Amino acid sequence: MLHPRDALHPATLAPRPAAGRRQVLGGLAAALAGLPLAAPALAQAQPLRIGMITSLSGPFTALGESMRAGMQLLLAQSGNRLAGRPVEFLVEDDQARPEEGARRARKLIGQDRVDLLCGVISSGVALALRDVVTEARTPTFLLGSANDLARKAASPYIVRPTKTNWMLGSTAARWAREKLGGARVLTVASDYAAGREYVGDFVETYRQLGGRPGRTLWTPLGSADFGPLLTTIAAERPEAVYGFFAGSDAVRFLRQWQEYRLAGRVPLIGPGAFFDQEDVLPAVGDAALGAFSTFHQSPTAPASAAFNRAYMATGKPLPGEFSTTGYVCGQVIRALLERTGGTLADWEAARAALFGAPVETAFGTMPFDPRNGQAILDIHVNAVRRGEDGRMVNTVVHTYPQLRDPGPDA
Repeated sequence: MLHPRDALHPATLAPRPAAGRRQVLGGLAAALAGLPLAAPALAQAQPLRIGMITSLSGPFTALGESMRAGMQLLLAQSGNRLAGRPVEFLVEDDQARPEEGARRARKLIGQDRVDLLCGVISSGVALALRDVVTEARTPTFLLGSANDLARKAASPYIVRPTKTNWMLGSTAARWAREKLGGARVLTVASDYAAGREYVGDFVETYRQLGGRPGRTLWTPLGSADFGPLLTTIAAERPEAVYGFFAGSDAVRFLRQWQEYRLAGRVPLIGPGAFFDQEDVLPAVGDAALGAFSTFHQSPTAPASAAFNRAYMATGKPLPGEFSTTGYVCGQVIRALLERTGGTLADWEAARAALFGAPVETAFGTMPFDPRNGQAILDIHVNAVRRGEDGRMVNTVVHTYPQLRDPGPDA
């Protein structure tokens, strides 16, 4: 500040040299540095850390690898950026064990400071993660299909871009009732959360529709020898069998199903993972030929065509559920971020933006139920048929459109 006596000093009256362009810009930058950035601009300046929990060891190893590959393809197609933000993708192995899944989630949230979580194959692991992510208020895209995650265990921090077990078990019962009449159907499954829900939903719906559910047989997850089980099935002489196994369990069961000469003699029905296109059918030859499944994914569904081509261009086989699920999860995360300008700072607003309009995915058009964050899906009936090249292909023969889980009122 000038002192009054200096106001008329010649030096103060002399013209100042014009400021250079660099000086002006530098001053402007200094001034702007003190102003807060808009949320989207700030978000785009920071990497987005996505944590995936999946099974990379144990009975679901192949499925977990496929899920990871699907997400990696989506990120590669997006230049490893979503809504302008560079992506850091961290993956942890839950070993298909609920306690390990919860431990890995705590690590990703507390130590790695991820912005969001995704993944999970096992329904048991998915349920174990529910309280962890809810207490941490971490946005999570859970792909395990446990019914309770759309019902009493629904969480405002969980989005589910996948099916529930009820969606597949109940539609299989409808299909069986329509095509088999009131046939006596024996049920068999791995004894864990998903197996119990699939069988329970099938039996309940089939009975309500006037069908005759027969005996239910259980076997431990990770079983190697299904001989005693198959001997019992043969002795029971059912008119059809509804079953659920996944990953290496499905491969072993179907191979032994053929060895015991039940393939082609007893109609076999199950959820799609039992006859997964990528991780089961190539390993069992024609043992599953003629089987039927209900599923939200099929390589012959029109919505999957572009993903099929892109996935196979990487040297992978015709995709099944878990590679498609990983990819679809990425599509949904990308859609959410594009609708929020790349920010997750206000999760309630971000969630509302996602649920405000359907997302176009490799599963088809996907609206969400705002009550529970559960996807509303087309459920296909797939028949395992021999393709022109001789390989087994899950082929759509019927579709139950836009199926909604009963949700919190169930």
